[in-house]
Amino acid sequence: MKNKLAYSFDDEPVSKFCCDLDNNKIEIYFKGYFDLIEDKYIEKSCVWSIENWKEAKSRIGDDTKLYDLTKSVGIFSLILYMKYSEDDVLEMLVNTVDNRYITIFLKEPILKLL
Repeated sequence: MKNKLAYSFDDEPVSKFCCDLDNNKIEIYFKGYFDLIEDKYIEKSCVWSIENWKEAKSRIGDDTKLYDLTKSVGIFSLILYMKYSEDDVLEMLVNTVDNRYITIFLKEPILKLL
């Protein structure tokens, strides 16, 4: 079954970021999001939870080499895009507070919008 995203946080500033790599969980707080089903912006505080992924890799900038997520993760300031690949890998390009661009690949994550 192909995963489909029902919401987007493209260019929405992150207001809080929590990362627990030991338990495979990331929580990202926003002041709003874009509902892709209703095709409208929702101005409401929310938490996007990403958890229980099977594998996590990352790439820094234009580097072609993939690293373990623990070696390159930083505090997110923006999510520039996110999409699913055919093999259930969530790909996200994020900008961090120290101005790095990191592409993150999470295999089969569980996503929740709270």
